[in-house]
Amino acid sequence: LPRRLLGKLVSNRSNFRLVDEIFLMSFFEVALANMPAPAESTPGTRIIQPRRHKGRVVVWEDLSVNHMDAIDMATTPDDLRSILGQIFGMSDYRENMKNGVLMDLFVYTILYARSQNFNKEQTSGFFSIVKRTHAVCVETPFGNVQECYNYFTELLLCHGTKRPPFSVDLFDAEQVRNITDYVVNTYFRHFKLYKYVFTPKVQLDLTMKYVGIPETPQPVEEEEQKEEEQPGPDAEAAEQEEQPQEVESPRRKELRSLIQSQLASQVKELRSSVDEQLKINDQVLMQKLAALGEGDSSKGGRTSSRGGKKK
Repeated sequence: LPRRLLGKLVSNRSNFRLVDEIFLMSFFEVALANMPAPAESTPGTRIIQPRRHKGRVVVWEDLSVNHMDAIDMATTPDDLRSILGQIFGMSDYRENMKNGVLMDLFVYTILYARSQNFNKEQTSGFFSIVKRTHAVCVETPFGNVQECYNYFTELLLCHGTKRPPFSVDLFDAEQVRNITDYVVNTYFRHFKLYKYVFTPKVQLDLTMKYVGIPETPQPVEEEEQKEEEQPGPDAEAAEQEEQPQEVESPRRKELRSLIQSQLASQVKELRSSVDEQLKINDQVLMQKLAALGEGDSSKGGRTSSRGGKKK
């Protein structure tokens, strides 16, 4: 956006959400364009399944009083990024795309807290709510949007009702409503994008083994097949004569006979059903032909009688 138009939008607080979404979507487009495909999970690693998390009071856990003093001194978004990079060890947010996306999430959280005139305690609590909701989102590659939203609402309730030591009245009802609208319209609207950026790709390799049936030999690579010399027809015939015929195991014979009997019964049922359907179709066709013949004969009789009357 041009700087003049951007300055007009930022000057009006009602347009802050629009500017936030424009910057967020533009950064996601650049990040996804320059980011390689998500790394596949290493074989044998245990993948966390979606689970329920219990909310609690998280004020001053991620941003302390000293951190908030340093953040309040930041006047520009670049200063805010440098301070947050020092606090959370993300100084490489310009080169590391994942840290860059996370840094934008943190910066816009602080900017929204400033637009709502939150104090230091409220800003710290709101920041920790967003940060911990994001941590639950990226802990598993499976879909857990419902678990994340339930955890977010529990965290918000722990900071919106006075019931110590389980909850504190840090935000009033209007602030809780505004925070919910902001997080839903910014974070949960781009939930799958965050999931794509921060979670690995899961691939399932399925292997089946049957008891009593010999395993199928693994295919030989093409290069090894090319290196081996192809034997002539005489050598193949000699090898076939030398190799004794494999004796079929009784379990395999039983399995083969069972399959053949099942197939024979199914084919017999199919043939009988087809024959019955053909008979029904023939009967319907004959009935239609008979009805057409009766109609033609009655029509001829009527015309002849009318002709006699005219004479």
